[in-house]
Amino acid sequence: MAGTFFEFKPLSFRGEVAVVAPSSPFEKTVFNAGITEMKLNKLRPVIDKAVFAKTGFLAGSDDERAEQFVKAFATETVEAVWTARGGYGALRLLEKLDENTGKIKANPKLFIGFSDVTVLHSWLVEKCGFVTVHGPNVTTLSKIDRYSKAQIFDLLTGKDRAFSIFSKNIRTINPGKAKGIVKGGNLATQVSLLGTPYEPDFKDSILFIEDVGEVPYRVDRLVTQMRLAGKFNGIKGLVLGEFSYREFRPPAEKYVNANAIVESMKLDKSVPVISNFPAGHGQQNMAFLLGAVAQLDTEAKSLKYQFS
Repeated sequence: MAGTFFEFKPLSFRGEVAVVAPSSPFEKTVFNAGITEMKLNKLRPVIDKAVFAKTGFLAGSDDERAEQFVKAFATETVEAVWTARGGYGALRLLEKLDENTGKIKANPKLFIGFSDVTVLHSWLVEKCGFVTVHGPNVTTLSKIDRYSKAQIFDLLTGKDRAFSIFSKNIRTINPGKAKGIVKGGNLATQVSLLGTPYEPDFKDSILFIEDVGEVPYRVDRLVTQMRLAGKFNGIKGLVLGEFSYREFRPPAEKYVNANAIVESMKLDKSVPVISNFPAGHGQQNMAFLLGAVAQLDTEAKSLKYQFS
């Protein structure tokens, strides 16, 4: 499918999808449940035994995880690469992926996942010029709500309705419309890229951020660090996803205040901003594209990608 702003090739019926584990190890029960969801939706998971490796708090050594990732992209019959789980560890692979940039760029395909693998999305978008899918990991497929589950498979198979993400619960902080390349992902993971050769360029983008388990003062610290690094300069729009955590000890606040995030960013009021976007670590985790141009419309409460 050729788009006005990008090309998107839908997965074929029973298309091969390589499942990789670039970060933390996972529970086999939820992994198997996710694999079942893929099969029920007419996809063919390709699972290398290396996916089940464990090395301390990682799903195998750096070399093993990088090799697994590169192999998935290099395999011509594979149409997409889907991450088993987030957690931690993807950041450690970037230098090794640099060594295989040519091999990966020669075999463009969709990459799917969220959370820790935000750094892999960023690398694929910035270094390879790919369009990627920010969406559920395999181990969260059985946990998300039915709307999110249906939408990720609709998007992967190219159904137009899946490329307009709407929610009546979206809240407008700064009104307006904006058009730009969608970038971003997990806030803490984005901050981990600052000062490295892999620091993304957010100028002229619609920036999306979300996080989990970070209390308000830590979210503020992360946002302030990004602001001081100049990462909000020139962004066209801002989309705030879910910021959920459990903290019962005082003096922590009960929730992360989206208005406080925007105040810490010191954005111009002309930059459209929405919060409560249905993506993140909760039950609702709608899939959307990174590296592709979309329009943010605060009145319509939507983020929409356009095709020719």
